[in-house]
Amino acid sequence: MRILFSVLLLMGGLANSRAEPVHAPSKVATDTASKQQVVAEKGEKPVVQPDVQSTSAPAADIVIPDKDKQSVTFKSLLQMDELIDLGVPALALSLLDDEQEKRPAFTVDWYAFEYKRILLLSALEHWQSLIERTQWLFDTAKREQHITRKIRLWFETQQVIARLQLKQSEQALAQLQHLLWSSKAENRDKSLPVIWRRLVIRAYLQEQLDDDARRALIRYEHDYKTDISDIDWVLLQAQVLMRTHRPQQAIKLLEQISSEEAIDVEALLLIARLQDNPKQAVEIAHDMRQRLDGQILSHPARWAYSYVAYLASQVLSDRKAQILNLEAMLSLDLKYPLFDDNYRVSADELWEKYNERGLAIANKEGLLFGNDEQWQKLSDKLIKNETEKALALNVALVLQTENFETKKQQHQTIVEIIERRNNGLELINQLYLHSSKVPDVSVLPDEVRYRLVDYLLSQGDYSEAAIIMKSLPEPPQGKTLFEWRMRKARVLILQGDTGQSEKLIRKTFMEKPSITHAELDRYIQVVFDFQTVQQHQQALNLFDLLYIEGLDDKLKREIYFWKAESYFSLKRYDQAALFYLESARAIAGEENDLWAQSARFKAGRSLVLAEIYSDAETVFSDLLLITASDSRKALINQNLQKIRLLKGTDKRKEDAGRHQV
Repeated sequence: MRILFSVLLLMGGLANSRAEPVHAPSKVATDTASKQQVVAEKGEKPVVQPDVQSTSAPAADIVIPDKDKQSVTFKSLLQMDELIDLGVPALALSLLDDEQEKRPAFTVDWYAFEYKRILLLSALEHWQSLIERTQWLFDTAKREQHITRKIRLWFETQQVIARLQLKQSEQALAQLQHLLWSSKAENRDKSLPVIWRRLVIRAYLQEQLDDDARRALIRYEHDYKTDISDIDWVLLQAQVLMRTHRPQQAIKLLEQISSEEAIDVEALLLIARLQDNPKQAVEIAHDMRQRLDGQILSHPARWAYSYVAYLASQVLSDRKAQILNLEAMLSLDLKYPLFDDNYRVSADELWEKYNERGLAIANKEGLLFGNDEQWQKLSDKLIKNETEKALALNVALVLQTENFETKKQQHQTIVEIIERRNNGLELINQLYLHSSKVPDVSVLPDEVRYRLVDYLLSQGDYSEAAIIMKSLPEPPQGKTLFEWRMRKARVLILQGDTGQSEKLIRKTFMEKPSITHAELDRYIQVVFDFQTVQQHQQALNLFDLLYIEGLDDKLKREIYFWKAESYFSLKRYDQAALFYLESARAIAGEENDLWAQSARFKAGRSLVLAEIYSDAETVFSDLLLITASDSRKALINQNLQKIRLLKGTDKRKEDAGRHQV
């Protein structure tokens, strides 16, 4: 689903093109805000600094990096866009926060940054944060003194867009009606009513007020010319027409757009044709299978073609094809659907289709409810050569029987059939964790729940992983208690509960005085998780639980190095240097290999930061003798030059101190 980005871009362009400074901005703002700033417009009162000296705004729901550890510095507002493209939005927000704080609140410069903040939150889809930030601005800034009417209208429009993304359509609609009826023409750009009226149509569709959306569209078309180049807007119009039973008009509209590389346009056009002429269902279904089977497609394209095929199979009452296409779509787990909520599929639908097919098979075979043994015999027979029928039959039984043991047995059969497929775990995840048909995940076999935990962790779904872990008080068959607890410890870390994770690990070590090499590997991975979430002291505590002297030299070398990394992050540079050096010499005869050279280089850096310059000079000088790479030699020489300068500065300070005495 296209997420109103065309509106956001239009609003951004509007703010850029209409804004002009009312104060002499700082040098940074002059360099950066010329293209980006949002400030007071001609003929309006200037935006001035508020009476209060500080303002407290809600923080974005993103983890901001530790400012003390950042080496990247602010250069321009354009740099924010570059950082987003690089995939480091938290860094962008952190830099923006630091730079905006240097400017008096509500001045020209400050608004240039505030505008960029809102666009940044929009690009990140942090809609609730955007709403809270804009509301803070409305509540804090004094009208006409700190925020002009035109600037306020821009921020209000962004807030409406965020509400629509969060499906707060009733609030968005009320806000839009207020904007349309209450704002004066002289206080708004002529482009704003166009945007607001489009957003009204979106809000009506979200509220399932299709006829109201149609009437709003007719009034819009009367007042404004349709812009075919704006694909988002054309798609919205087409959906209104289709939902009010005007597929021919939708087809005519969509055919004006080139659907090349625009899968949403192509799919919606096919859906409109199917709605207009259901007799095309056979042809469309066949065409979709040719596009899907054996073809390499992007996830959105595969989902779109499968969805069109699914609608065609519904027209044809082809239950087998319906199941095939639903399975394909749910296995993809598409995060961003192509269209609005009316073009979604759910796990409940798939359960129901399985059930319908299973009941049809049971009726054909003359099976009766209550005779579970007969159902099981037929399932055992089908599972050998007709697994799809066996799957449907077991679903039908599991949804009808009241016997818990039967339910558990049939669920196990269902899972075993699905697990054999590609993307089996993805489909099991959808069926068992995203459906009202399965209220309790404990019906899943233990081993499957265990593998689901791994799958969910790999997808970043920590809360769902925790839910499954809670349903497994004991480790699955074939898994040790140690392995199970390390998995639980990892889930706790990723949920942010590092204290409970450390307690669980310590408890496990108290109960188990020795561990195997495989268990040690798993344990170290958990300690790495502590380092990843910047809990370095806890990581050091857990490393200290190991009897390092009893480990092989290769493992010693690695642990020394990772301990040094944690000490370095804690700014305990002298201890970091010691462990880097321990890592470098851990394996006899390999003190000069690339690993050791890297560790020694880091030791030298740590000693410089600890201001132990003589030892740092020794480490770098020794390293220079064994380094073959010219680029590394140049870097080492740079560090040696720096150390000599620092030593000279210290000596001059020391001499000056003696003279004063």
